[in-house]
Amino acid sequence: MPAPTGDSLLYRTYAYPFVLFLMFNLLLAFVAGMQWEHPAAPWWQQEPAMWLYPAQTLVCGVYLWYVRRGVEWDWAWKPCLLGALFGAVGIGLWLVPYVMQWVPQDGGFRPEEVFGENGAAIAAQYTFRFARAVLVVPLVEEFFWRGFLMRWCVNRDYPQTVPLGTPGWLPYIVTTVCFMAVHLPQDYAGAFIFGTLAYWLVVKTRRLMPVVTMHAVANLIMGLCAVFGDMPQLW
Repeated sequence: MPAPTGDSLLYRTYAYPFVLFLMFNLLLAFVAGMQWEHPAAPWWQQEPAMWLYPAQTLVCGVYLWYVRRGVEWDWAWKPCLLGALFGAVGIGLWLVPYVMQWVPQDGGFRPEEVFGENGAAIAAQYTFRFARAVLVVPLVEEFFWRGFLMRWCVNRDYPQTVPLGTPGWLPYIVTTVCFMAVHLPQDYAGAFIFGTLAYWLVVKTRRLMPVVTMHAVANLIMGLCAVFGDMPQLW
């Protein structure tokens, strides 16, 4: 098998994980129409997300491992520490409407209502949910937003030639608006601020891992607030 060229490697490594992730989201939207909330229904039919999210986590995780050699693993403790700080600030501002109860407080992730006294099943659900939020989502999304889409906005014909973190109004606007669009309307303001901070961070550091760290820390705080702050609607 011939070695992948620069452009195909960029797509396979930074764009395709996000496409794979979105396919599961579309599948969830499809099967949600067949959801049966009757108490006698099996758990997988009552809450399709309870099996689709773990499947998404596993499949996307395996694919990320498969393409790991093409990733710019540019870890450095100072830029990543800055990313962690940005993640805490960004999610703190994002959560203001939830803390102030300006948005609906219903819905969200409630495995206890599905599995009852089955502690093992509930623990497994929380494990997969945190793995998805803290490991898979930051890698999948930031590979796409900052690793691929920003470069593509600068040079659509040869994005692989664009250095990571190359600034410009077009990559900023496109990545920020698209990042907002994949979230709920009540999260648009928070997503705009978060996307702006992430853009500034990758431009400032010219590294991908600090913004991955930012996203992971933000999602970890969000998950902890959802579980221990009684805000399951967060995820």
